Amino acid sequence: MTKKLIIALYTLIVACIGLATVIEKYRGTAFVSEHIYGAWWFSALWAVLTLVALAYIMKQRLHKRAAVMLLHISFVVILAGALTTHLFARRGTVRLRANAAEMTFVDKDNKVEQLPFTLMLEEFRIVNYPGTDAPLDYQSVIRHGDEEVLVSMNHIGYIDGYRLFQKSYDSDGEGVTLGVSYDPYGIAITYAGYLMLLVGMIATLLSRKTQMRSLYRKTMLTTVLVLTSVSASAGDRLPAVDKDIARRMGTIHVLYNNRICPLNTVATDFAIKMTGSASWHGYSADEIFFSWMIYYSPWEKELLNNSKRKGAADRAAVAEMFYNGQFTKIFPYCLGNQVSWYSPGGQVLPREIPVKEQFFIKQSMDFLTESIVTGQHDRAVEIIAKIKLFQRSMIGEVLPSETKTKAEIFYNKLRSVKFPVLITAQLGLRWWLSGHIPLSNGYETMLFMAWLLLLLTVILFRRFRFILWIGPLAALCCLLVAMMTGSGSEITPLMPVLQSPLLSVHVMTVMCAYALFFMQMLLGIQALILIKRNNSSPDTFHHSLDRTTALSQLLLYPAVFLLTTGIFLGAVWANVSWGNYWSWDPKESWALITLMVYAVPLHKASLGIFSNPRFYHIYMVSAFLAVLVTYFGVNYLLGGMHSYAGN
Repeated sequence: MTKKLIIALYTLIVACIGLATVIEKYRGTAFVSEHIYGAWWFSALWAVLTLVALAYIMKQRLHKRAAVMLLHISFVVILAGALTTHLFARRGTVRLRANAAEMTFVDKDNKVEQLPFTLMLEEFRIVNYPGTDAPLDYQSVIRHGDEEVLVSMNHIGYIDGYRLFQKSYDSDGEGVTLGVSYDPYGIAITYAGYLMLLVGMIATLLSRKTQMRSLYRKTMLTTVLVLTSVSASAGDRLPAVDKDIARRMGTIHVLYNNRICPLNTVATDFAIKMTGSASWHGYSADEIFFSWMIYYSPWEKELLNNSKRKGAADRAAVAEMFYNGQFTKIFPYCLGNQVSWYSPGGQVLPREIPVKEQFFIKQSMDFLTESIVTGQHDRAVEIIAKIKLFQRSMIGEVLPSETKTKAEIFYNKLRSVKFPVLITAQLGLRWWLSGHIPLSNGYETMLFMAWLLLLLTVILFRRFRFILWIGPLAALCCLLVAMMTGSGSEITPLMPVLQSPLLSVHVMTVMCAYALFFMQMLLGIQALILIKRNNSSPDTFHHSLDRTTALSQLLLYPAVFLLTTGIFLGAVWANVSWGNYWSWDPKESWALITLMVYAVPLHKASLGIFSNPRFYHIYMVSAFLAVLVTYFGVNYLLGGMHSYAGN
C-alpha cells in the first residue's frame, strides 16, 4: 500500500509540474506561481510524498545501506530548505536613483517593506568588451553608510544578511533596479542538502552494496565472453614485425597522395582498407603494413584470400598498388631542380644517380627485412636511421619537421580510435577565438554533445562492439540538429548574465547526462529490435540482450547523477545571479521532470517490473521524450528565462 501511494503521489507531482508549464504559456508566470507552485495543495503534495517515502525508507531498513540512505535523506533536506525559503524568505526589488537615499523595497506581493539600512546609488556603469560596444557587465556602486558595495552580474552585494543583485537600469544611466533577498536559513539548509546529495551520489557509485557494482561485474563478464569469442575466431597469431621496429619504420617519410608524410599515414590507410579498421586483432596499423611487406604470404591469405570477408575486389586492388610500390616511395633523389621518389627493389634508376646511392635504394630494404626476420633488433634500428639520414641528405630542407611528423602520427592514432578530431578542433577554435568555453547556445551544446557521444564510443567500443553504430549515429543526429539550428554558429560575445564559470560546469554536466540518455534510448531501440526478431539461438539471443541491458543500466547511474549535479549547479548559479535558487522556470521544471522520470528505473529492486528487459527498454525509449521536451520543447514552445541561451 505504501509503495502504491508513493507511485501515485510521484506521478501526480510530475503531471502537475508538466501541466503547469503549459498553463504558464497561456496564463502567464504570475498565474501558475499563485495557483500551482505557490498553492498550499502543491506544497502539501510534496510534504505527503516526503513523509510517506520516509516511512517506506524505515520499513525497508535503508539505514543499513548508508550511501543510498544519505542519497534519499539529502532530498528531504533540500525540500526542507525549499519550504523554509517559501515560508520565511523576504524577497522583492528596490529602485535607486543617483545620490538619493532609499530605505524600503517592494516585495513579491507589491507591498512596501522596510530595510534595516539606507542604500544610495553612487554610480552605475556599463563595462564593454574591449574595442566594442557589446556589454560585458553591468555594475552598480552602492553606498551603505561609510562603505561601498559593488553589485554586478554574477556578483551579489551582501549587507547585514540581505543580498542585492543586478536586475535592470534606467535608460539615462542614473538609476537601477536591484533585487533584494533575505533568506539566511533556507539557503543554508538547501546548500547542506546539496552537499549531502553530492556525497551520497559519490558514495553510491563507489559502494559495494548497490546495483552499480553488480552491473559492472556483469558487463565485465560479458566483455570477457565477447573478447574470448573474437579471439577464438581470429585463429593463431600471424607472424608480425616487432612493435618497436614497426613504430620506427612508421616515422620514415614517403611520397603519398602527392604529399610528403610519414609511412604511418600510408599504413593507417592501408589497414583501414584491408581490415575496416586502423587496428586489427591487436595489431597496430604499422604492424599490419610492415608485416604484410615482410611476411606477405600468411597475411595475404588471411586478409585477401579469405572467402568469408567482403570487399575482396577492393582489397585486391589495394594489394596490387602495394606490390607495385605505390605505397613505398621512400627514397628521394634530386636531379637538377627535379625531385623524384623511388621505391625499394629492382626498378631501373636514372644513370645520373651514383652507383652507391643506387645500391642503397635497391638493397637497404632487403637488409632491413633480413635484420627483422633474423631478430637483429639493433641492426634494424640502425638501417632505419640510415634511410632517414639518406632522406635528409637528399631533400632535408623540404621534409616535414619532426614536430609536424609527430603531430601527423598522433592524428593517425586519433583516427584509429575514431576520436572526434574535427569536432574537437572546432570546439577548441571556438573556445580560443571567443574567449569562453563553447557551451553558450544550442549550436555549441549540440557540437559538444556530439563530441561526448563519440568520446563515449571510443571509451566503450572495445568492450561493447555494438556501440560502434550507436555512438556515431547519435553524434550524427546531434550534428544535424546543430546544422538546422545554425543561427548560433556565429561566434558572439557572451551576455553579461552568462559571465560565470558556473555556467560552463552546469551546461557541461547536463549535456553529459543528455548524451548518456540518448545512448540509452538507442540501446533500447536495439534491444527491442533484437527481442522482436529473436532469430538466433537462445544462448546467443539472451547473451546479446543481457549485454545491451547491462550496459544501459550501467549508464543510468552516472546519467542520473550528472543531471542531478547539473540541476543543482544551475540552482547555485541562479542564486548567485538572481538571488533565487529555484523559480519554477519551464526549463528548470522540465529538467526536474526528466530527473524524476529517469530516477524511477534506479529503483529496480522495489519495482520488479523493470527486471523485464522488454518493459525496461520501452520505458527508456519513452523517457527520452522528456529530454526532447526539456531541450527543444521549452525553447521553441514554452519559452522562459533560459530561452535566451538557446539551450
